[in-house]
Amino acid sequence: MARQAFPVISRGADTLSSVADGLDVKVGRLQVRTSRIRGGRADGMLVVELIGGDTRALVLPDRGLGIWKVWSGSTELGWRSPVGGPVHPRFVPVTEPSGLGWLDGFDELVARCGLVSNGAPEFDATGRLLHPLHGRIANLPAHAVEVVIDEQAGTVELAGAVDETRFHFHALRMATRIVVHAARPLVTWTDEVTNLSDRPAGVQMLYHVNLGPPSLGGGAELLAAVEEVAPRDEAAVPDITTWQRFDAPRPGRAEEAHFARIRPDDGGTAEAVLLAAGGRSGVRLAWWAESLPCFTLWKNQTGEADGYVTGLEPATNYPNPRSFEESQGRVVTLAPHAAVQFDLALEHVSGVRLEEVRGRIAGLAARRPPVVHATPRPGWSRLAAWLVALATIGAAAGSTAVAEQTGPPRRVLAADDSTRTLAMIGPDGGVEWKRPVGPIHDLHLLPEGHVLFQDGWKRVLEIDRDGHTVWEYDAGKTHGDRPVEIHAFERLPDGATMVVESGPARIIEVDRAGAIRHVVPLQVDQPAVHSDTRNVRRTPTGTSLVAHERDGVVREYDRSGKVVWEYDVPLFGREKKGGHGPEAFGDQVYSAVRLANGNTLIGTGNGHSVLEVTPAKEIVWHLAQHDLPGITLAWVTQVSRLANGNTLVVNCHAGADNPQIIEVTPGKEVVWTFRDFTTFGNSLPVAVVPVP
Repeated sequence: MARQAFPVISRGADTLSSVADGLDVKVGRLQVRTSRIRGGRADGMLVVELIGGDTRALVLPDRGLGIWKVWSGSTELGWRSPVGGPVHPRFVPVTEPSGLGWLDGFDELVARCGLVSNGAPEFDATGRLLHPLHGRIANLPAHAVEVVIDEQAGTVELAGAVDETRFHFHALRMATRIVVHAARPLVTWTDEVTNLSDRPAGVQMLYHVNLGPPSLGGGAELLAAVEEVAPRDEAAVPDITTWQRFDAPRPGRAEEAHFARIRPDDGGTAEAVLLAAGGRSGVRLAWWAESLPCFTLWKNQTGEADGYVTGLEPATNYPNPRSFEESQGRVVTLAPHAAVQFDLALEHVSGVRLEEVRGRIAGLAARRPPVVHATPRPGWSRLAAWLVALATIGAAAGSTAVAEQTGPPRRVLAADDSTRTLAMIGPDGGVEWKRPVGPIHDLHLLPEGHVLFQDGWKRVLEIDRDGHTVWEYDAGKTHGDRPVEIHAFERLPDGATMVVESGPARIIEVDRAGAIRHVVPLQVDQPAVHSDTRNVRRTPTGTSLVAHERDGVVREYDRSGKVVWEYDVPLFGREKKGGHGPEAFGDQVYSAVRLANGNTLIGTGNGHSVLEVTPAKEIVWHLAQHDLPGITLAWVTQVSRLANGNTLVVNCHAGADNPQIIEVTPGKEVVWTFRDFTTFGNSLPVAVVPVP
């Protein structure tokens, strides 16, 4: 028998399910067994046992296909929860008023958190629970479950699906495939989450991978190539200097958690190893970093009877309340019927395999030392503002120079998404002031010295010279749970503010009191809430030039929403190639501004170029990717034509060898550059360079 499937939960034409709860099939070193638990709070639960060689995994279809335990030979991977599970979901009050009911069933080695939310409980202004702790997926039943024994591949695998749906709200399906490998102590799984709805949906996923003794103990440590790490909250601050090391159980010790980003290898895989005391064995967790960019280390170093355990938690976001993560751009937006995939592996490592893994992690870590924050990092922790002085706005100049400029020294206002920093850099290269900021795609310095910027995808702020908020617009309050993002805004001559909302696909004018006084509908051919638009600028005649990133088109709209001019960004005969850096290519246009001569200046995004186009759509000036000696253009974001006729270009995702801002003459001579990879990073899309 090379490959054979065995249904475990199947649905007939009458919609009733049939369950094979007495399955027992063995082929060589591969085996599958199913059974039901009788008695206690586990009564009625179905257990699927997957055996491949010396590796054994117990999967719980009733608990969202969670992996309860894994054994590598005689070594148990998991933990001893005081709830004494597994616990049937009917005994887990997930939506109880406190929002903490999820903890009544928390017992697995691998517990998924999501799909609508995956973090701390969230409540509305009246105290009503909006999102419970860690979401609902771990307490929802699976359907369409089958097991496949593949003798040739040496694997036994389980496939199934779990639906999280609510009429009028969301319709999400998680399709799962869990594989146990006979050749080595390895369990891999893939989850594909699909939006079944005809409307966009927001998704969060966190993998709560929990390990206790014998993997955990005094002297154990976490091995990982860490890019950046910060304590989650004030309680974790004293532990930050030893955040990767573990102590023996101490009854009564409070939990500590740290938020981090783990550096992936060149193939995009991130990994972390819980190395047992003595260093002879460990548990390796690996995941695809692009879909799970955030990492939490949860340390519950209390007494063993109270659940001595650590959690290795890769995720789409940090486990804050959903609204905070949404404000930081860390909720995955799925278009109708679109899907996102998560790939992970859990492996018990020792001997040569352990040394191979350790060497690889050490090599990645050696590329650059980690950034370790002594206090919670703004933008990562909801409560970080309690511990970080935000009053650096207006602080005295004279800090150490960090920016490099060629040409006449200038003052630069810029913001970077990778460091989540908004800062004013003085002509001497020193930081005059800075403040934390969320994801950002537009920025303005107003005539009175105020700064107009966004703090996350939904909120636009105006702050004065002292850093006080004097005006704001929150699209989240306007649209509720409906998907919306802001990527462009501009102060109008009469004091109102133009705000562009992707998702609703509209330009609005908001007055100082926050009232919407005018709406311009937009035409979007390929709707996607994150990429309907990028920058938008008003022309001298009152029309609006909109950079439609996903459509690859610049459209000019009159006040009624009629398209009066359109320019399809050319590919110049090249094929599109994904990514963000210089190696990528496409027509994902970022910006367009109308020049005094009537032409339009366009920053082509991943087209790596700047175009000046006439009303008749003739290209009369083209700054290409490699036109500037010693400089490579990558994601060209904001562009502007200076009074002296030169062009200012913001060069994002180009790498530390290239300047982030460039001034170039019509003859393509570089007369000024700006480079600062200390305050900012490789994701600086917005800048204002005042005339000196």
